[in-house]
Amino acid sequence: MKRVVVVMAVGFLAVAGWAQTASEILARVEKASLFGTGTGSLYVSLAVRIEEAGQPGAFYAFRVWAKEFPDGTTKTLLLYAAPELVAGTLYLAHTPKAGPGRIWLWLPDLEILKELVGEGERKGEFIAGSGITYDDVASGFSYREGYTPAIVGEEALLGARAWKLELLPAKAGQDWSRILLWVHKEAYLVLRAEFFDRGGKLARVLSVPELVRDAVGLRPARLVVEDRLKGGRATVEITERSAADIPDSYFEPGNLGKLKL
Repeated sequence: MKRVVVVMAVGFLAVAGWAQTASEILARVEKASLFGTGTGSLYVSLAVRIEEAGQPGAFYAFRVWAKEFPDGTTKTLLLYAAPELVAGTLYLAHTPKAGPGRIWLWLPDLEILKELVGEGERKGEFIAGSGITYDDVASGFSYREGYTPAIVGEEALLGARAWKLELLPAKAGQDWSRILLWVHKEAYLVLRAEFFDRGGKLARVLSVPELVRDAVGLRPARLVVEDRLKGGRATVEITERSAADIPDSYFEPGNLGKLKL
């Protein structure tokens, strides 16, 4: 998920008669993103269930609009549709091809537009108990700037061949000491991801139990994110996906309080 997030030692693997480096594979992963968005614009409807040890379960529903702009920036608008307590809240992310992105929240009850600037705000949980941060959602699988990837093998997952990549921090201060990614060799979807904390413990696991094909193409039916340290789990089910034509006005921070969604 980081971002959900998100990725470079160079590895080579012969595919369809030509070789790809680990960095090139990750560039394709970023285009596919968490939900197989690819390029252009996309609409997705999601249901998210949260399970925490010793806590009652929680349910959230979201509607998401995403669009890639000519300069390579991906802009994502997300509407909290349920539960009623947060319904109408809007999240907007602008993620450029390189460098940090920008994140805003529109709080309808207070009629406040807030940009998340500090690291503490951006690292806050997108949904309580999910282990998914605002930065994760904004970035998808954008790890190339912070990590050095290498191809370390090839395995079969969900009936498909997948590259196995190992990502190590390119500099001090990264969130994870090690990341393992299993990437679908044709669709460039992440089928599994394992995140190790700074002490080397397996802290987070993202898995895709099933792939389905819709009018847009191949995508996960569900994503499961497990917090191995706290015992929490978030299950994300994609209920609808379409290649919608989305107005540019959806992605302007100043319009968030005016949109009729």
